[in-house]
Amino acid sequence: MSGVRLRTPFLGALVATLTVGVIFLGGAGAADAKDSERQRANEQEQLIDPQAPLGTEAKSTKNVSAQAELDSPVETKAADPDSASDLTKLPDNQGGNWEKLPSLPPGSNAYHLIMGPKGKILLIAGSGNNSAVFEAGTFKAYLWEPTTGLQQLTNVPDDMFCAGHMLMSNGEAIAAGGTKGYKTGTSPWKGSKAVYTFDFESKSFTKQQNMYDGRWYPSVLNTRGGYALIVGGFDAGGKNSATSEVYVPWKGTYDPRPGNREFPLYPHIFLTANAKYFFTGEGWTKPAEDAEGSQGYFHPGFWDPFKGNTYKKVNDLTHPTRRGFGTSCWLGSIRRQKIMVMGGGWPATSSTNVIDLDSSSSPKYKSGPPLRAAKAYASCVNLPNGSVLELGGGSANRIENASQEVSLLKSATAKSWTAMNPLPKGEHRLYHSMAYLADDGSVITLSSNPKGQARSDTVLRFEPPYLFNPDGTRAKRPTLSEVPELIKYGQTYPINVSSDVTRVVMMTAPSPTHGFDANQRQIPVEYADGKITINATTSLAPRGYYRLFAINDKGAVSIAKWTHLR
Repeated sequence: MSGVRLRTPFLGALVATLTVGVIFLGGAGAADAKDSERQRANEQEQLIDPQAPLGTEAKSTKNVSAQAELDSPVETKAADPDSASDLTKLPDNQGGNWEKLPSLPPGSNAYHLIMGPKGKILLIAGSGNNSAVFEAGTFKAYLWEPTTGLQQLTNVPDDMFCAGHMLMSNGEAIAAGGTKGYKTGTSPWKGSKAVYTFDFESKSFTKQQNMYDGRWYPSVLNTRGGYALIVGGFDAGGKNSATSEVYVPWKGTYDPRPGNREFPLYPHIFLTANAKYFFTGEGWTKPAEDAEGSQGYFHPGFWDPFKGNTYKKVNDLTHPTRRGFGTSCWLGSIRRQKIMVMGGGWPATSSTNVIDLDSSSSPKYKSGPPLRAAKAYASCVNLPNGSVLELGGGSANRIENASQEVSLLKSATAKSWTAMNPLPKGEHRLYHSMAYLADDGSVITLSSNPKGQARSDTVLRFEPPYLFNPDGTRAKRPTLSEVPELIKYGQTYPINVSSDVTRVVMMTAPSPTHGFDANQRQIPVEYADGKITINATTSLAPRGYYRLFAINDKGAVSIAKWTHLR
């Protein structure tokens, strides 16, 4: 955190209050504890309220549906993010194609997604950002098939709303933390210590041993060894956690214990080629002010939680105090080690920064190609051909301020974003939105939770231009089959592909929430004469389940085949 003094966002002005609560016991201590909770609740409001601040008001020209299912009072408006964008309809082979899939059940409020082996999808709602549901204790999850809309409801005893999650190396999903208490006027959001795993074969949750710390908005990352690294979030008392822990899926234990460091909520952290963890500087936080009144933020840098808990800072992002609610992605092949940070607020920014982690011993952020609209809440998705799709978001968490703009960065070296066909009219993807790569090479996006307005239950599918011929007809896909169920590092395996295949890549299993997926990456593998060689390290391709895509000489992609890398 940067400022006149280096402080964590939650300490600073709270030090005196917390100290009093420790020293004085009895009735005074209880009163001080209540005051501390109230102050923590107020500080949380400053850090996570998903709304543009006062002072960014501007008239919007968009029409808004008069639906009246309100989540909370409306406080602000912001500029129309697409005022400078050209949203003209493009041919499918240039701008892709949008189609609507069956909507989710009304009120499902599923804001967490984990894809399991062979494409099975777990949607987690928990209380779904609804305090009445939380008080009733009716927490939900769904097994979901997006093309048919079929879902199988599963009830769970703990609230996984705002948990961290991923597909673990053993093929089970993990959901770490969630909501232990909703924020009120006198009490902060409180993180749950609960951890659940989900078996996609038996379609059942299993409660595991509790974490050491409660976690609300943590990130969960795959590690070289196939463990789940759990970082950050509000703890059981509502304080920003400075701890991390590691869940071992084949033991059900927490070991080894990583070093402690404070990060923002849902910190954007990536496992790098040198086995360190790079924090981009983005996460879900609106920087608070410390006791001296200076603005604060978290510095990006390389973190090594397992070897000395070292942290090597890099230069700060452009507009570092406007990066809350932005998104981050690898650019193209993971072997390039380039990361882009894009968007955020407040006010919303179109700026991006790119860092080449392999460029030198002291890599630095540089300005990247700006987004075609200033936006927060956007999602970015890595595609099999090495391009990056960004979509959704807006200049404020309001339907009239939602961005319809969708863009493609065609390569890691591209100097500008290419316009794609916009979101269908009337659709929005704001707070709590998600997007992910499906097994057919399309991108599916769902959920949106605007402030003070009706939520979206729609499901949209985007077919990128690589699925179309130059004349607009659908491209003939290359074929891929006979992929081994189990593969190992350094080994070579025959596969059956059509004669036009020129490349084969591995893609991770998606697990997005809040516009971000810490584990998504594209890993090209060596391909020649109908054989693939798994020429990747455990840092480039951590142990776990992957999807193989074949790409032909015209750029069309196959249907994915799943495999297990161990």
